[in-house]
Amino acid sequence: MESRRQFLGALAALPVLAGTFVEGPAAAAPAAAAGGASDAELFERLRRDLAFPREVTYCNTGTLGAVPNEVMDAMVRGLRGTEATLPDWPYFQPDGEPLTGYQPLLAARTAAARFLGADAAELAITQNATMGMNMLGNGLDWQAGDEVLTTDQEHGGAVSIFRLQAKRRGIVLKELPLSKAAPGGPAAIVEMFRSAAGPRLRAIMVSHVTSQLGIRMPVAELIALARERGALSLIDGAQAVGQMPVDLHALGCDAYVASPHKWLLAPKGTGLLYVRAPLQEHLWTTLASYQWDHTEVGAFRFMQYGTGSTALIDGLLAALALGERHTMERIERWNMALAARLRDGLERIPRVVLASPGDRRLASSITTFRVDGVGARDLQNALWKQRIRVRAQGDDKGVRLSAHIYVAPADIDRVLGVVAALAAA
Repeated sequence: MESRRQFLGALAALPVLAGTFVEGPAAAAPAAAAGGASDAELFERLRRDLAFPREVTYCNTGTLGAVPNEVMDAMVRGLRGTEATLPDWPYFQPDGEPLTGYQPLLAARTAAARFLGADAAELAITQNATMGMNMLGNGLDWQAGDEVLTTDQEHGGAVSIFRLQAKRRGIVLKELPLSKAAPGGPAAIVEMFRSAAGPRLRAIMVSHVTSQLGIRMPVAELIALARERGALSLIDGAQAVGQMPVDLHALGCDAYVASPHKWLLAPKGTGLLYVRAPLQEHLWTTLASYQWDHTEVGAFRFMQYGTGSTALIDGLLAALALGERHTMERIERWNMALAARLRDGLERIPRVVLASPGDRRLASSITTFRVDGVGARDLQNALWKQRIRVRAQGDDKGVRLSAHIYVAPADIDRVLGVVAALAAA
């Protein structure tokens, strides 16, 4: 037990290391920025590149992103190309195979690593954040009594593996009451974790942005706390990647999972798993195939999920290129302006109650709100009558509105008009 504790302490103290695994061609450099177009012009063009009717306002990116036609076209070309050349591949080496799950996909990993401030050897391509977090939760050697700190507002796909390990291995999972700490701002959230940390703290697992209320967590401070206590930091970035800039080396977390099919607008069924190089050799492979025990191949060892579609990788590459072309700073600026417009308007409407924290330091592109006396489904349906898609979160919270780049200020004003009419009824 003491040797394990010493290892974790030494691991947490290590600097973030660059990966060394290199194989195959590097990804292309990012495309040039989109000329001198204004934010409004740029994102209006993107809105016209979506498949659903123009009159629909889509505000449910927190569940699934709307894939632009250029991403869909890349998928279709990839699928057609695979089927047209299927007999040609001689299977002498894995690179370029007409399937995923066995080949390193270094070009896609390099592009994703550049986008996220990491190294290709530290990134594995998965199917979603749930798969990535399960690989982390299943991959560690837990001992009864090991402690994991998280919150009571984590997505089921992230926290459930630790609930399973509590039942199976006897770890101690503490789901801290986030809503009690959030009114005190970022410092109060960090202090809640600090106060709850016991002598057998093994990991802190939190969302970068929470799914239901869109709370932008003070992850840098929580990562630092984990390192200080000789514990691991495991971050769920499903609601962050594509919504805001993410630099994994700057954050210094031990592991990070993402679902590019949300805010990055990548194909459904694409995911990313980042594992710092020093941790990789101490993490068991959950899905085992040929490379399961080959630590020299870096995070490729965690991509052994069997046959998958290369067309999804083509779409992921197109989505990454789109994000780089628009720049995450520009996307975040637009999204946060929409979220501020929405919150400012909601705060002026009687009977509206914000479920998301009022502290703007915790704000993200997700805002959850309700109208007093109106059920969540009724509020969702009232907005859908005006062709505005949000998602109900329960009557105590209301509806979740995800303000992403294909939403315009005029769309937010339409939302406010519907809500005001409902509140006045």
